[in-house]
Amino acid sequence: SARPNQHSQRGVTFILREEPAIMRVRKATLSAAAVAATCLHSAAAFAPPRIVAGIVKPPITSPKVGDGGVYCPPLSASGPPVISNWRYDPSRGTVSGTVSNHPTIRDGERITTSAVKNPDALNENLVVQTKSGSRYKLTNIAFGAKVPAVEVKRAKEKAVKEAKLAAESKAKAAVVEKRRLAEEKKAAAAAKKASIAAAKRPSIAPPKKSVAAKVTPAPATSQISPATLRKLAKSTFSLTGTTVGPGGKYLLAGKPRQSSGRAAKIWTAYLADPDMPDVPAGFDGGDDASTVKQLTVKLSPDFERLRLENTNYDKVQSGLFSGRFVKKTEYVSGVPSSNRALDGKVSALVIESGQYDLKALLAARNGAPLRGRALRDAAASAGQCIQAVHSSGLVWTDLKTENFVVVSGDNFNREVTDADGSMGLPGVKGIDLESVIAKGGNPIDYTPEACPPEFARAFMEGYGEDFVLDYSYDMWSLGIMLYELSTGQPYFQKKSPSIVTRLLCDNAFEVDVSGVPDAKLRDLIGKCLSLEPGRRPDITGFLLHPYFITTGFGPISF
Repeated sequence: SARPNQHSQRGVTFILREEPAIMRVRKATLSAAAVAATCLHSAAAFAPPRIVAGIVKPPITSPKVGDGGVYCPPLSASGPPVISNWRYDPSRGTVSGTVSNHPTIRDGERITTSAVKNPDALNENLVVQTKSGSRYKLTNIAFGAKVPAVEVKRAKEKAVKEAKLAAESKAKAAVVEKRRLAEEKKAAAAAKKASIAAAKRPSIAPPKKSVAAKVTPAPATSQISPATLRKLAKSTFSLTGTTVGPGGKYLLAGKPRQSSGRAAKIWTAYLADPDMPDVPAGFDGGDDASTVKQLTVKLSPDFERLRLENTNYDKVQSGLFSGRFVKKTEYVSGVPSSNRALDGKVSALVIESGQYDLKALLAARNGAPLRGRALRDAAASAGQCIQAVHSSGLVWTDLKTENFVVVSGDNFNREVTDADGSMGLPGVKGIDLESVIAKGGNPIDYTPEACPPEFARAFMEGYGEDFVLDYSYDMWSLGIMLYELSTGQPYFQKKSPSIVTRLLCDNAFEVDVSGVPDAKLRDLIGKCLSLEPGRRPDITGFLLHPYFITTGFGPISF
């Protein structure tokens, strides 16, 4: 195997130039000595602790999964099982996600717990207990999911805020009413006094009746103080207090996610109000915060890598075909920041923010595939992105479900339950152009589950870094992604990256797309996954396939 790159939140990506020795790995027959050593190593897992000079040394434990693929549960797990990329289901009170450190379940498999105790307290880096007595440690939450503890806190803060505003409004209304009554009493007294004076004066004509002036109470308006507004903004948007950009232009929020660019971090951010820099533009303290525009900011200390991604966005969005990529807002090299650890030490790429990615959508659907218009919309968006990349003379090399996000609307729950796809997915857009390389160039990293067999062989034979990129590379990746969307499961599900690479290199490897229900889409995916690069369709042939022609017109689905 190779040292994993941090390119994907869920996938595993490898850096080609950092461990060239591994590229020269050859298939070899396991020697008898190696077998014996493995057996001794496994036997040692059951040996009692060794005592040396009064120090107890724990026995050597074998890995959970050996090279032969045999699963060996740990004798004693250190701490409770860990669930990452988790999501809470309020309808059932359960938590689902990817498990590790479990005594009986393989690392990397998805599980769903029984109902948990005190679900309102669920949060990241917290040990929870189910009603049946099991304990689990929750780490990072799934992209797009909501943390129950945070939501409960927000609801309480909202209730407190509403009660405070109601009390203030009531108090102001009472003051206004008191002032109105005083004015009316004063006007009535003045009228009575004028009437008595007129009666004492001799006059032919009767005195004119004096009418008290009608007093219109001033409208009761509640204004939030700047200090209160800042406090509300911080709790509503989880602001960190850190700003980036000239004059604190962008407010960072929440926790960052790891990007493919090694030390790069992806932040949720908001444009600051120019008149109140600590508050997102458009936020007035009201209940509806959906009108405040959310952005995504990628911060990277690798200036050259982020500059390359910025250039790639410019190329694909200004060519003959602009594709369906997220909109790039700004790129700042050596960006100023209120945080001294970031100030001038990182570059920033500001782009349109997605609500969730397609990988997260499939996970929330518990393996249910996309259907109908939703599947076609996602496939058409991916095809248009590839068309923009290829028409610019570039190869993406990192096409996968994690790199497509839904940017429009707030319909996540409806899209999760949309079994037949009738709602569609019109807001799917591509992100992450960090690995895009010119056609004929060499890849800088790769994802095993998305790479074609010809590259896997080059990698295993030691010349992966010299592999010449062609458009057929992306067509294979596109077929793999569409297989996952149409079946609900990755093609190489539950297989490690090293096993996937070895499978692709095996001469006996054959592609099986029989699990794709739609006959036309099954034919298209099968063509994209041809083992011969020259037999894969180009992107024009892909978009003109009967699957698209008979189900819509261009990006529009019937």
